[in-house]
Amino acid sequence: MFELAVKTLRDGCGVRPSVGSSLFRVQGLSKIRIAFAFNLRILSFLALFLDGTRAGAQYFSLSVTPSSGSILVSNSLTFTNYVTNLTDTLLYNGEVTNTLPSSVQFLTASASQGVILTNSTTNGTVIVFDLGTLEPPPNEIAQMTLTVQPTAVGMITDTVTVVSTSVTNMVSTNVTVQVTNIVVLADLGVAISGPAQAVITNDYMTYGVSVTNAGPDAAPNVMLTNAVPPGVKFLGVFPTNQIYTLQTNNFTNNFIFNLGTTTNGGFANLEFTVEPTNGAGIDTFSASVGAPGVLDTNLANNFAGTNIAVMNPLPGTLIATTNSGQSIDLQNGLEEQTILLTNAGTTNVPAARLVVTGLSKQLFNAAGTNNGNPFVYFSAPLATNQSVNLLLQYNPRGAFAFSNSQLLAYAVPLPDWTPPPSLAPVTNNTRIVRLANGNMLLEFPFTLGRTYTVVYSANVMFSNAMIAPPPLVAPANEVQWMDYGPPTTVSAPGNSAARFYEIFQNP
Repeated sequence: MFELAVKTLRDGCGVRPSVGSSLFRVQGLSKIRIAFAFNLRILSFLALFLDGTRAGAQYFSLSVTPSSGSILVSNSLTFTNYVTNLTDTLLYNGEVTNTLPSSVQFLTASASQGVILTNSTTNGTVIVFDLGTLEPPPNEIAQMTLTVQPTAVGMITDTVTVVSTSVTNMVSTNVTVQVTNIVVLADLGVAISGPAQAVITNDYMTYGVSVTNAGPDAAPNVMLTNAVPPGVKFLGVFPTNQIYTLQTNNFTNNFIFNLGTTTNGGFANLEFTVEPTNGAGIDTFSASVGAPGVLDTNLANNFAGTNIAVMNPLPGTLIATTNSGQSIDLQNGLEEQTILLTNAGTTNVPAARLVVTGLSKQLFNAAGTNNGNPFVYFSAPLATNQSVNLLLQYNPRGAFAFSNSQLLAYAVPLPDWTPPPSLAPVTNNTRIVRLANGNMLLEFPFTLGRTYTVVYSANVMFSNAMIAPPPLVAPANEVQWMDYGPPTTVSAPGNSAARFYEIFQNP
């Protein structure tokens, strides 16, 4: 039988055909290709059949995931199938069959390849996905989805099988979903918190969206829609493992998240980073929340919106020049350089930004990003003809080429570094040392990978406390931080000034 297949392939491929052979009498190249493909299938099957190491092997990987383990009558239910060819050869005529009971009504189906066949009878619904050829790794997994609507209370069992004419065995699995008429009561809510500082055109701006459930029941399949207005680039979301779908309506991008089940009293916090590119004006951001099959007892808090004012830099003439060479601070291991910032204009400015362009290193103490370039603040008024030194820190350490043309300074509104009321100190094990140059060195325990905020004040009651940007990411379980003055704090600690500190662990 194997010799016959090899001979058929040799003759069919035209290796050494005679001029009068039947191959040359076939009309059209397509028939030659059909014969060639047919013979390849014979060889593929024989290879699988004769390979003793494959006897009783698993040819497919099959997984089936329902959109919910419990659902109300008349709500939609989606099953997703994933099939992978585990062999190293083509598997032909791959076919996946979903068999469902008569207590469901078929709605829609889709597949990443092939065609879909459906058959509804009094005994149930059968959906067949004819996938055609299943390619071996590393090609993509075949994905299929089907959506049904339960019509009666009880258990739904989806029996799924996958077969191929290239092999003799099949793979099968069952997935069961409970259908109930129990009403789920929940009070879902959503809120938006805007950025703390003024937003300048092309800033990388971060805002928060919070979803809550005031109960009394847990809400499954909570869906959050975050609407980003036209002219605003979406840069990312934190936590970064969030999966979303994107829908665009009238140039507004709607990012839709399935947050899963939110328990009674549960919540989810997301942070979105965007870049307003439209210039000065008002950008409206909104978010909405809901869950299919959940009776929401308070719809008033299912929508939230906020208008964020985007502005251009304030009038003023600020000049920034390098005021020192680059040197390594052995205490923190960073490359450091002093920049002299001067108000050369005729009017005072409430505060200033220093943007650093063309960097080949990270600006370690940057407080934000504009148009892809990091910046620091001078968070105090600067009178005309007044100057201040700003210490820039670079990472990794090591000298590099730098020129004054890379510095851009302009006036901005005074930043608000007031700590939010929710912050509370997390450690009493802080060690504070005043160095010979007047700088303050703090040493305290960290949790590796968590972020922290340093808050400082001129009095022990912290009545005028301010955040020292930027937040710290813990690289170890014991960390040192230094207060050296601007741009991280509004002024240098000095040898005689009183200064008090607290450390907060961020959510």
